[in-house]
Formats: sequence, structure tokens, C-alpha cells
Amino acid sequence: MDTLDCSCRGPLLLHEANMVIDSLKRDIRRLTNDLVSKDTLISAYGSTLRAQAQSRIDMSFQAKFPEEPATTSQPACSTPQQSQPWTEVVAHRQRGVLRKFSPPPFNLSNRYSVLADSNVADPAHAIPLPPQHRSAEQSRPTAPPPKPPAPRRVARERPRHPPSSTRPVAVLVGSSMVRHVTLPRSETWCLPGARVEDVQTRVPEVVEQHPTASTIVVHVGSNDIRLQQSEKLKSDFTSLIQTILATGKKFIVSGPIPSACFSDMQFSRIRQLHAWLVGHCSRERVPFVDNFGSFWRRHSLFARDGRHLNRAGASLLASNLELALEAHHTPR
Repeated sequence: MDTLDCSCRGPLLLHEANMVIDSLKRDIRRLTNDLVSKDTLISAYGSTLRAQAQSRIDMSFQAKFPEEPATTSQPACSTPQQSQPWTEVVAHRQRGVLRKFSPPPFNLSNRYSVLADSNVADPAHAIPLPPQHRSAEQSRPTAPPPKPPAPRRVARERPRHPPSSTRPVAVLVGSSMVRHVTLPRSETWCLPGARVEDVQTRVPEVVEQHPTASTIVVHVGSNDIRLQQSEKLKSDFTSLIQTILATGKKFIVSGPIPSACFSDMQFSRIRQLHAWLVGHCSRERVPFVDNFGSFWRRHSLFARDGRHLNRAGASLLASNLELALEAHHTPR
């Protein structure tokens, strides 16, 4: 029974398979025809677009560059034609071409060739040239020599405290940093804006007005920092020390104070000056008052401008100087 079923179902399965294959073939042919038709349409559409684009290019080219009318060629003939009349052709100069400029000739002869051979020993006997033949440099008026700069004169500020009745034994000379500084039995000379060379010029006057003073205390150098001339500042300090020591007076150097408003460059220069003064005063055996550590980063000791000392800062500076005066046995 099973063998009969298999023999009957075999042709049916084969027939169904053939039908499926035929259907697939029909679908393949249909899809192939569709592809061919679409490819044909695309080719035709592309040809149309190329033709339209080429026509537009030709039209725009013709609009920009119209064709010149063609010249009619004359037929060749053995008989001579009538000669044309002569025409004058005018040659125009091409634009943009510059003509070479030739300078007019100058007469380079020497009108004073006779005087050129003569050796004049004395310039006073030389024959002067006429004004029309003098050169521009000879006829130009000579400028007067520049005047030398006037020496600086820093006025002394009026003392804020009345001088003591006794004769001072010490004199404090400095810039506006010592404005509020007072020392016992001492006179304060405040020179606003003073530099080292300004204090040096006032040393003879200080010694003359205070003959009883045996010690001179100097606080200066902050105003010289702005000039940014370190070597000149060192030279000025050396000259100041030698000038005061030559008077026979005792000498105390008050070290620079790092102001609160100094920039990084100014702080670096004031630090270098402080280090140099420590070594130089030690070699010269001159007492040195170290104010750097007492005022560094202590903004409460400065006035509102950040540059000058307030009352508290002036009191601290006076204490440092007073200790230095006592340490070096200044007479009281």
C-alpha cells in the first residue's frame, strides 16, 4: 500500500516543482524586461540632459563671444586689379611702455680749476665762494650746541616737628620715606623724590649747617629703582659713601624698604640692591640697617598709596635707626 502511495505522489511532486520553476522563470523574465526598460529610459533621459546642457553652454558662449562676420574671399584672377590708392598708417605708441628718460647734459667743468692747484696753508687766507656757488651744507645755518642739562635740585621739605633746643648729634637725610621719622637729638632732612646723587650734592650743606652732628644716616634708593639702571645706582652709592666718609663723619646706611605697591620687576631690583648694599657696606665697614625683613609683606605699615610709610611704619623705621645709633655708640 505504501509503495503505491509513493508511486502516485512522485509525479505530483514533480509536476508541482515544474510549475514553481516555470513561475520563477516568468518572474525572472518580467524583472529582466523591467530592468531593460528602465535602463533604456535612464539612457534616454541622460542623453536629453546632455543635449540640453550642451545647448545652454553653446548659447551662453555665443552670447559672450559673438562670431565675427566672415570675410568674403576674393576669387583668384590672372588679370591685375586696379591698384588701391596709398594710405598713410599712423603708428600709435603702445600703452604701458615708458620711454627712457635721459637727463639733460650738465656742464661738469671746474670754473675754479686754477685755485684747485694752489695749496693754501692758512684757512684765513682762503678765497670764499660766492653765495650762489656754495653748497647746501655750507649755506645752511649751524645750530647752536645743546645746552647741558641743569643739575637736579631737590628742595627740602619743611620739618613737621619743631627742632630740639639742643644741638643734634645725628642727621637723618632721605627721601619722602623719612617724612614722619623722628630720632632723639637728631635732625631730619626730608627731600621728596630725592635720588642717591641728590643726597650726595646736599652732603656739604648738611655738614655745614650741623657741625655738631657726628653721624649722618642716609635712607635713599627707592626712587632710583624706577630708572632701571642698576650699575649707575651702585656707582652713585659708592660715590655717596666716599663723599660722607671724606667729611670725617660717621655714616649709617638705612637699607631699602620693599613697598607694597612694587611690581615683580621692582621688587626684584630692590632685592638686588639690598643684597649688594649688605656686601658693599660690609667691605667698606659702614653700618647697615636691614629694613627688608621688617617691612616685607606688611601692608599695614604703608599709607593708602602703598608706597609711603604711615605712622606705624615710620615708628618702626625710627626704632630700627635708633637701635643702630645706640649700637655704634653715638654720643647722647
